[in-house]
Amino acid sequence: MSLMTGLMPDTIGVYTHRDNDIEKFRESRTDAVPMSRWFREAGFEVRSFGKIDHDGWAISSDWSKPPFAGRDGEMLEVVEALSIPTKTIIADRANCPVAQSPDVDDDFLFAGRMVNEVNRLLAEPREKPFFFAVGFRRPHLPFVAPKRYYDLHQPEESWLASNTNPPKGAPVLAWFNSDGYGGMMKKVGDPMPNPLTRDDAIALNGFEMRSYVGAPVHGEIPTAKQLDLLHGYAACVSYVDAQIGKILDQIDELELRENTIIMLWSDHGWHLGEMSTWGKMTNYEISTRIPFMVSVPGLKSGRTSSLAALIDVYPTLCDLTGVEAPEHLEGLSLVPVLENEGASVREVVLHLYARYNGAFMGHAVRADRFRYVRWTNRQGKVVEQELYDLQSDPLETVNIVADHPELAQNLEAMLD
Repeated sequence: MSLMTGLMPDTIGVYTHRDNDIEKFRESRTDAVPMSRWFREAGFEVRSFGKIDHDGWAISSDWSKPPFAGRDGEMLEVVEALSIPTKTIIADRANCPVAQSPDVDDDFLFAGRMVNEVNRLLAEPREKPFFFAVGFRRPHLPFVAPKRYYDLHQPEESWLASNTNPPKGAPVLAWFNSDGYGGMMKKVGDPMPNPLTRDDAIALNGFEMRSYVGAPVHGEIPTAKQLDLLHGYAACVSYVDAQIGKILDQIDELELRENTIIMLWSDHGWHLGEMSTWGKMTNYEISTRIPFMVSVPGLKSGRTSSLAALIDVYPTLCDLTGVEAPEHLEGLSLVPVLENEGASVREVVLHLYARYNGAFMGHAVRADRFRYVRWTNRQGKVVEQELYDLQSDPLETVNIVADHPELAQNLEAMLD
């Protein structure tokens, strides 16, 4: 919602997947026109494929045609029978395998079918400029990809996370990302302890992954299983990479590259055993830093260390296309950086994660060198703080807030 509206998460105030929360936001902020509708009204053919809005949140009228989103619950697409794969099904979460490598063609799975549809529509003659939003669900769990992409990788122990312990001095609520899975833990007969000790949290961390069939529900994950999981993640990345390549090939074949802006990003990062965590849902660098690539006709290639945030996508696309940006946007155009990799439009990036259904809020400020996180309760009282030096400690292994109170105070001021 933040990316599509160009508003900060705190402005939106939606921290769960509850439909009524998003409905309240939309009713109260009718001025917050989503990117899709804004470009449609500006005269673009605007199409949605895969996961752009969260499942069930899309508004068809925001797009030129109803979204090509796939089936309800398409995230849980698995192959019904690996021995003789004939079709895919949407698995019941309790019976969904954590990984699969069916020996099938790319378009046997939804990502491949989606790309076929994107490429078909790209080839159609059109009078309007096009705005295509293509959302790949992988490498999200479950790690399902055609066997050929598994065969590209031979995982070895050098792949394993080097920082498997939670950061020293960090509060449990900062790195324990299983707080939303209490109901699932009960179903599998391993309820969340109360109170939750550090050792308990390590043994249950990453429950989004642990909830799938084939992953250990509790305790240490054996090396062989970790390598299996890493193998699946890598295969899914390669599968998606190949599908993106097919779209780029189509753009080139149709001679559209010199008149097409392309943006590629991920919605979040992913722990693969770092800090005892598997999955997303933390404020750490590995969970919040993302790939972000922009191709603009006429601009030279390069790489920048300038900070950027996903709320910057909306104003940047407006700037690049000459479409007037709506007044409600809270992001910044990155065009100055695209034109000069030494330029910068941001001093810091702000982000947050809500814990225990909003009982605690972790507001973070990411500066060039440091990340500061302030955890508050429902009453707004500060209950925990974190500070990491990304220059000397890029893996965020030690919380140094107690040693640098003045620096923490200066960074905290940027949150307000």
